[in-house]
Amino acid sequence: MNNRFDENHESPQAPMTSRTDEAATFAPANPLESALVESAAGRLEQRDFFEVFVQAEVYQIAEDAPQEADVPIFPIALQDPEHGRVIAVFSDPSRATPYETKAPHVLALTGSQVFEQIPAGHGIVLNPGSQFSLTIPGYGVLNLRRDFGIRRIAT
Repeated sequence: MNNRFDENHESPQAPMTSRTDEAATFAPANPLESALVESAAGRLEQRDFFEVFVQAEVYQIAEDAPQEADVPIFPIALQDPEHGRVIAVFSDPSRATPYETKAPHVLALTGSQVFEQIPAGHGIVLNPGSQFSLTIPGYGVLNLRRDFGIRRIAT
């Protein structure tokens, strides 16, 4: 389900259309995806979902392969019409398949590391284009950093 934070920084907002058919075809591949489905259905609180997210292994994609451990890669950023620049993050490598020709390199990291490394002003889109995705605008990233005690690491 495609969720967005509301302007009051509260809960993700679901679109007006029904996605029950999509829920039946989306098979969660890991605990993060199960939490995403449960959250979208209203059976898991937002804070509980993000507790799973910050601890989960997630994936970013990049055009260039990392050269050295201490040299940052530049993950794919997308332009969201409502929220500006968002960094694409995937809950499972298979969710990145539509982007593999543009960005064939996959980097595994934790959700917490995503929040540490995301550039100022950027948001996050989890599973862009998927049946179940979540967009976190830049102000949502700041709020989640505060709520979970995550500091941005300058790169």
